Amino acid sequence: MTNFWAYYIREVWANRLGDCARVALFGAGEHSGWLLDAVDSAGGAEVVVLIDDRAEQIREFKGRPVVTPDKADPSGFDAVVISSDANEAKLFERARQCLPNTRVVRLYDGLPSGPYEKHGDLPAGIDTVASPAEAINLDTVVAVAREVETKEGLMEIFSKLDPDLFFDRLVQGYRRAIERYGRRWRYVDLWSLLYAYASVTRPQRYLEIGTRRGHSLAVVCGAVGVEAAATELEVVACDLWVENYAGSDNPGPQFVTEQLARIGYTRSVRFLSGSSHELLPEFLRGGAEKFDLITVDGDHSRDGALADLNTVAGALRLGGLLAFDDINHPQHPYLYEVWNTAMANRRELETLVNRRDGTGIAAGIRFR
Repeated sequence: MTNFWAYYIREVWANRLGDCARVALFGAGEHSGWLLDAVDSAGGAEVVVLIDDRAEQIREFKGRPVVTPDKADPSGFDAVVISSDANEAKLFERARQCLPNTRVVRLYDGLPSGPYEKHGDLPAGIDTVASPAEAINLDTVVAVAREVETKEGLMEIFSKLDPDLFFDRLVQGYRRAIERYGRRWRYVDLWSLLYAYASVTRPQRYLEIGTRRGHSLAVVCGAVGVEAAATELEVVACDLWVENYAGSDNPGPQFVTEQLARIGYTRSVRFLSGSSHELLPEFLRGGAEKFDLITVDGDHSRDGALADLNTVAGALRLGGLLAFDDINHPQHPYLYEVWNTAMANRRELETLVNRRDGTGIAAGIRFR
């Protein structure tokens, strides 16, 4: 049988503690013995101390000192790692209370509840390192997004929707560029990226923040294919429906539903009408809701955009794509910085930043 968990732990250890030299383990039980055996030979962050209420009885564990939480000295380590696969969430909260100014790291967050059999094949329902066919990479998506055929597909979709000044100008720009540069033209914006990803991977669940007139929804549904989308694609859309948003009307769910019907998509959309900062944390609570494709194009304030990214980034399935628009918008130049802040510790994502084309686009694909 394959020792999956030893491999998993070494991968997570390297990715979540790559910038740490010395760490403490919170817990000195059976799991810690197994964990130390797994990571000691792998290099990287060194375990220098264990923290456990039973320190008076244990005192030393595999050559490391054991101390009680009140005796732990945070200056001696860069992070605390929760060492339990059965009570991780409970110990995580306790560690944060005991060491409020210290980074606390979980090894199993997002996985089904343990404990796990430490020797054996991958348990059902747990994502692991993807095979090439399971997690598409950004190079592939961007290559499709740049194709002239993608722009032609977008123009066909937009032509079926109610006229909109911005998108009319966008389509005219596409046409002029194709006429001038031919098939050598390369250009990537939000809609071409969404079209490329949806047409290649045929996502089954799509979440977007900021819907307005439904253009992005129409792109995703149209790219998947109307018949396939009607039976396979579930859509969740969150919007405040602010009137005269960015100088344009914002008609509401009924209008968006009618627009999608124009391209043949008649399946019900789940509309979350209200603030994404209030609705989505509750909607995504517990981690059960996962999506293949997520677009963040709603609140453009610094704090609001960052909150949205942090809320939804963990809801991506393996191979899922997160798109973030307007990182080079002249009215919101700080959004580029917001993206970088949100992605700073997202080592499970391969990311892309394009500040050259249009108002800029950033994206990330979860590859582990």
